[in-house]
Amino acid sequence: MNNHAVYFYAEDIFLIEKVLHFVRQGLEQNETVIVIATAEHRADLKSGLIAENVIGLLAPNNRNYLPFDASTTLSLLMQNDWPHESLFLRVMGQIIASAASGGPVRIYGEMVAVLFAQGKQRAAVRLEELWNKLAMQSNFSLLCSYPLFAFQGHDNASPSSTFVPAIPRLRAVEVE
Repeated sequence: MNNHAVYFYAEDIFLIEKVLHFVRQGLEQNETVIVIATAEHRADLKSGLIAENVIGLLAPNNRNYLPFDASTTLSLLMQNDWPHESLFLRVMGQIIASAASGGPVRIYGEMVAVLFAQGKQRAAVRLEELWNKLAMQSNFSLLCSYPLFAFQGHDNASPSSTFVPAIPRLRAVEVE
């Protein structure tokens, strides 16, 4: 499994559409889906899943859909404004291990986008690297996202030139 894709988007509607497909596909395949996103995006995803009649998969007793707040989760992984490797591996490793129960895990994460939006581009790239390191220890598919507006005003503002060389295990890059 261990796919690591990054999705670059211009508008939230494109992001929600893409992530909704990613989440729905995982739930339909009885995978555990972990969503680490902003409150707004978690609410949009839930609304989309309800609209697509996937709400039964979101019942409180269903452990296949696990939403987390991106900023809160990120705060557990940082030390001095930098992603701390052992904290990341322990916290995210525990979340994945407890969610997996032996089955496939699918993760959508916005922590990298939160860091990038805060002007912490190097920390965002480091977090992507830590996801890749964790993928060597755990089995999961990961979709991260970046809004294209985050690249405005930066030297070499192309997402592909910024992230693809820095993340060697990256399997897919999309821009919409």
